[in-house]
Amino acid sequence: MQDEHPTDTPSHESVVRHPIRVTVEEVEHVRQVVDEGESPATPAIIAGVVIAFVVPLAALIMLLALAIAHFA
Repeated sequence: MQDEHPTDTPSHESVVRHPIRVTVEEVEHVRQVVDEGESPATPAIIAGVVIAFVVPLAALIMLLALAIAHFA
């Protein structure tokens, strides 16, 4: 029995682009814009990336500190 939706054949092109591929292409475009500094939004993009990295890291550190204080 053949698969009705062949996804591993190179000739198969979807009418709707795959969302992950679109996201990856957008991230690459944003990185290019930031590297070239061609957009007035570059500082906001950089700040967003820093916040997206720092906030979870700070939350993890606070959780670890609270856990250590709780079990000490």
